[in-house]
Amino acid sequence: MKNSQKLGGIKKLQQNSNHEDLVDQEQICQTLKDEIIQILRMDEDHIAVIDTINALRSENFIESHKAIIKLRRTLSNFDQAEQIAKENELIPILFHIIQFGSTYLLKLEAAQIISILAAGRSEITRIIMQNGILQLSLTVLDGNQSELIMLIITILGKLAGESVKYRDSILQACSIEKIISKMESKYKSIYIWCLANLCIGRPSPKFDKIQSAFEIFAQVIMEEFNQQNLKMINDAIWALGYMIDGEPNRIAALINSGVVPQLINLLPMGNFVSILRIFECIFYGTEDQINYLLECGFIAHIRMIVDPKSREKSGDMIQTFAATETLFKVLSNQNFLVSLFRSLCDDNSNLRGDVLEVIGNAIQHGTNEDINHLVKNGLIKYLLRMFEIANEKEIASNHLKKGLEMLIKIIRKGEIKAKDNKSNQFFIIFVQLDGINVIQKLLSYKQDDVAKYALIFKQEFAI
Repeated sequence: MKNSQKLGGIKKLQQNSNHEDLVDQEQICQTLKDEIIQILRMDEDHIAVIDTINALRSENFIESHKAIIKLRRTLSNFDQAEQIAKENELIPILFHIIQFGSTYLLKLEAAQIISILAAGRSEITRIIMQNGILQLSLTVLDGNQSELIMLIITILGKLAGESVKYRDSILQACSIEKIISKMESKYKSIYIWCLANLCIGRPSPKFDKIQSAFEIFAQVIMEEFNQQNLKMINDAIWALGYMIDGEPNRIAALINSGVVPQLINLLPMGNFVSILRIFECIFYGTEDQINYLLECGFIAHIRMIVDPKSREKSGDMIQTFAATETLFKVLSNQNFLVSLFRSLCDDNSNLRGDVLEVIGNAIQHGTNEDINHLVKNGLIKYLLRMFEIANEKEIASNHLKKGLEMLIKIIRKGEIKAKDNKSNQFFIIFVQLDGINVIQKLLSYKQDDVAKYALIFKQEFAI
């Protein structure tokens, strides 16, 4: 079974080093160097796998190089990869070359071929795993050949993305710390991608095995956002969404890293789905953790995302999700709803205003089932509480008017469903919560516009 997400992968590995320069550095005679460079400059042509195997077995220096370069080019379009991988002799030979090849170029070509094959079907990755890629990886990681190590990291990332079983086998054999210790800035995005694949999937790995990667991901997310590091940041975000997994201790680590405000700022620019996954995990944390998310400005950003007035100005993020769908995905968690509604009585006027706008859009555009979900989680109760403490907390009159408008719309929706107030469940809840008395008090409120809305409420529902 494949891991949850392959994170885009590296479908076609770039040539990260100039092979001709590598040949010049080899400890071989100039004649051989010239011949290998000539092979590199040849027009691309294909080679049969059996011919490659025979050439590599012959140990002929030039023929081995020619065959392996041709094979890598043959595989570059991936059309023949599956058939080639099933040749039982090829992968063990390539593994031997990676470890003992006569030139560094030969080792790199062999590793690139394995990297291409590792992106194939399950049968191919099974063959690679069975032939000892983990032991070979440890040997290479103990060295200092950065290009070869980068290719091994690429292979491990692809295998980890193939299945949770392979992911766990890699983590068991090779620690996250070992991989991080080999990270170089020029290959940083590849390392982050590999680390991400080692951290995603269900069930999540034990946190002590991946905590070092957690810290690296947080550092990446805090970097200045630009198009060059967009994919790397999105890979880190995606991985964090799997890693925190709704556990309070992991959520605490996320909060302590200081990354939450940055994630909120990235909502309009980064991978919206991945960021939302992280915030959904926080909704399963403690009340204090949820409140921290609200205080960081999460509601203000959600308000902008789901506000119908912003649709004309919307970018790719809002086009990916209909505003209503996004809103109710966010509002589906009971813990989050309760924290959201409690904010109606908060001292923070800006937060209360954002909460009112978000809930107002939910009521305006939600279905009867959506509204019922909000009411079941205490929306009417918290609206009435906001009205009750209006004088004590000096709640802005426009917030009170907004709250009255919302209450009217809620009860209207219940009335449409029930046909009359006597069987209107929303109105019954309103009465049971002493709502009639609360509205009566607002009739004499010091702000005339609030009293006017209270009168409209009284007249419409005959209280």
